[in-house]
Amino acid sequence: MNRSRVNTEPLEDDEKPTASVQEDEKEKHAQLLALPPHGSEVFIGGLPKDALEDDLRDLCDPIGEIFEIRLMKDKDSGESKGFAFVAFKSKEIAQKAIEELHSKELKGKTLRCSLSETKNRLFIGNVPKSWTEDEFRKVIEEVGPGVELIELIKDPQNPARNRGFAFILYYNNACADYSRQKMLNANFKLDGNTPTVSWADPKGTPDHSAAAAQVKALYVKNIPENTSTEQLKELFMRHGEVTKVVMPPGKAGKRDFGFIHYAERSSALKAVKDSEKYEIDGQMLEVVLAKPQADKKPDGVYPYTAGLHPNHVPHPSYGGFAGSPYGSVSAGFGVSASFQQPVIYGRGPMPAGMHMVPMVLPDGRIGYVLQQPGVQMPLPRPRRVDRNNGPGGPGRAGSSGDDVNRSRRYRPY
Repeated sequence: MNRSRVNTEPLEDDEKPTASVQEDEKEKHAQLLALPPHGSEVFIGGLPKDALEDDLRDLCDPIGEIFEIRLMKDKDSGESKGFAFVAFKSKEIAQKAIEELHSKELKGKTLRCSLSETKNRLFIGNVPKSWTEDEFRKVIEEVGPGVELIELIKDPQNPARNRGFAFILYYNNACADYSRQKMLNANFKLDGNTPTVSWADPKGTPDHSAAAAQVKALYVKNIPENTSTEQLKELFMRHGEVTKVVMPPGKAGKRDFGFIHYAERSSALKAVKDSEKYEIDGQMLEVVLAKPQADKKPDGVYPYTAGLHPNHVPHPSYGGFAGSPYGSVSAGFGVSASFQQPVIYGRGPMPAGMHMVPMVLPDGRIGYVLQQPGVQMPLPRPRRVDRNNGPGGPGRAGSSGDDVNRSRRYRPY
């Protein structure tokens, strides 16, 4: 009896730590999922130096339930840096806060409010190419909680295999960072492979920046050929007053996209609700809010382009889960190839005898340039450096013609 008891006690001791670790993991997962979802935190800038957390609470409480307020202060002086982050309980409340607080005054200062730029999407490289999505999903879901979407990129030449990388979308930044850190552990392998793990740019996510909160235009794609601006105007008038319909012509006069401008933003928001469907001649239209014009944009770029809002400020994520919520700023894997808004070169009314001709830009987007029908685009001449004058010398005098072309940029607003 005694020998039996001695033999079994170590087994029980071995089992207890394992059970304890599993319970700790479950508790940790529950804590991560209890945090607000991605898109529920806003940045508030332009705060008076004497603003207190209570001032922010009084400002935000009427909008909706607050999860956390972080007023950023200087480590040495303890003075306010003039900005804060407020996490709400839901994405809907955060969007409402952006619309209500941007350009509002507090103690004589005009506030700036936009969505906090946290990350919730991971890039995973060095995935075994023979794995199916189900095999990959099983491994990833065991790492951490909050997995919402897994994209294992298939090999177009062989659909039975993948290309060795994938993207994972998580419920919030805390869930993503928890899994990221676990997968960066040297002991974590994918069938013997050491994976590459990094933050990925958001894909297809709505722009909730301060500039986006003022957009009153829609981007409409998949418009049937020979559709008139009057037809589009009549279709979208049910949501409010339409001030302008723009349909830039494409190659040979054909185009399948356009812009609908409303007098009020509320009309545009009604038009993009999921319950709204639009059809012309049996063809379904794709409708989204137009992207806002950036505060600072390079010459020759169509106003509706994506990018980080100028209010983007790195900060630790809420809930005390340390990490780097921001990935590298690039136009790489975060670009959605399925539904992009084109870039248009040229300004003002269409010159007589000119057409908008499509071209592929270096980042993969479709751009349009003004060109006479039937005239081939000249190949770029190799750049020569004048040893006497250098690249910025008289040899660049011909650039004035480019400046003229750039001045013909179409501006929807």
